[in-house]
Amino acid sequence: MIEELEKQIAWQNINTSEEQNKILTGKAIAIESEKVKLTHDDGKIYEDTINCIVVNFKNIKVLIPGRELGLDKDDKKNIRNLIGSEIKFIILESDKLTNTAVASRKKAMERIKSIQLKKYETGDVVYAKVISVWNKYIIAECLGMDVKLKISDLEYGYVANLNSLYQVGDKIKVKIKEIDSEKRILKISHRETKEDPYKNIRKSFTEGGEYLAKVTGFSDNRSICNIRSGNRYNGNTSCMA
Repeated sequence: MIEELEKQIAWQNINTSEEQNKILTGKAIAIESEKVKLTHDDGKIYEDTINCIVVNFKNIKVLIPGRELGLDKDDKKNIRNLIGSEIKFIILESDKLTNTAVASRKKAMERIKSIQLKKYETGDVVYAKVISVWNKYIIAECLGMDVKLKISDLEYGYVANLNSLYQVGDKIKVKIKEIDSEKRILKISHRETKEDPYKNIRKSFTEGGEYLAKVTGFSDNRSICNIRSGNRYNGNTSCMA
């Protein structure tokens, strides 16, 4: 009885989303190549076989075609990196008999963007959600936009692999560096919400002094060292290679 009631409520939400553009949220659980029915702007219905992210919405299978994800690239590699993240979407088509629906994340993000961007200004601190993690950058969803954050936007110093620090679903505090609601521009920084660990590093060293250093990694043009003076550890700094 309870299960049937939950299913009924779930389908009420699906119908409301389809009819009134209500934004729903579900977890991305897989990628499938599916033949889906889509509707052109002129109202004509057509079928296409495309890569889709599969979202579980209260045990209803929701397919979001790659072109409706709002990503820069909708290839399998980029779509695969969304698995495990919470996806916002608006229903485009639904079929209660097969317990499936087709949705658009892009449409949901556009609606959020039009509402949220005008509420904030440069210097404000807000939260973003990590939706994709790569070695050298992450993609974070913030105010209805997907923002690419490089290592320099996230951390002080050298980081070999961001997968060791961030996971899909993480909520991170970010500072708005630039925002324009009309041009749909948003630049943010997670690093600027944290204290700079190198701010007072000169206090630990004397000009002309000699210190034992251990190389722990490399960036493009510098070696990254751990500086030790006797048994005292003074943190990471950068040394010319």
